[in-house]
Amino acid sequence: MKHVLLVLMLLMPCGATVHAQRVECPDSRLAMDLPREIRTWFRNPDGSCVQCSIGMCGVDQNVPEAATLLWDTEYGSRERGGSGPSRVSAYCHKRGIRAFNITGSNTWDWMKWATETGRGAAIGAGRAHFQTLMGYDPDTGTWYVCNNNSPTRIDAYDEAAFRRLHLASGQWVVILDYPPHPERPRYYQWW
Repeated sequence: MKHVLLVLMLLMPCGATVHAQRVECPDSRLAMDLPREIRTWFRNPDGSCVQCSIGMCGVDQNVPEAATLLWDTEYGSRERGGSGPSRVSAYCHKRGIRAFNITGSNTWDWMKWATETGRGAAIGAGRAHFQTLMGYDPDTGTWYVCNNNSPTRIDAYDEAAFRRLHLASGQWVVILDYPPHPERPRYYQWW
């Protein structure tokens, strides 16, 4: 048993502070309301991580042009494989998708803005990888991210770990320029 634990510790990257929490939609810590079974539609099969992440945001915000990027539909041909900012601009233009396609040091403010306004974001997260920002809790400094390579869970990162994650990919985010999903219903005892 000691050897197994030692091997597991050696396999973990230095400074990794990812915590798998029991976070699931809907949750007040999350900006997105995307259930696990829907997130699995966007599992990254072939290096299409940018489109997977934008697609999740499209479902949450009811933007079918974005939600269907991975498939041939009436909105356009499927978009598969790796993407950069210019390719995203091109297929967003072709499909009529309004999106903020941001690179550089101001991505941090844009990510916080997205979650504060009830939106998710497709974000550079990890080496040459995109994931979906599901939420941010400013009180605890916790960022919630769904990796499209493991879409059944939502990972929680502290500020330092999230900073390393975002910087590893280069500072790039895509946020859909549409209203967020409808407000979560509140039930009141009226009788």
